[in-house]
Amino acid sequence: MAARRTKAARPERRFFVEGVRRESPDMRKLSKALLAVVLAERQRQAEDEASEARDSV
Repeated sequence: MAARRTKAARPERRFFVEGVRRESPDMRKLSKALLAVVLAERQRQAEDEASEARDSV
């Protein structure tokens, strides 16, 4: 059985976080994008159901 290797001691890491001030998101643009995604998904589901209906006949 091979001897276990010990990990070399690493120096302690120090992290700091700074807050960044950003303007609020454009809710109109986000809502339009979300609506487009939902409509595309619904269209894809409708096409899948239509193709399944054709295949079962």
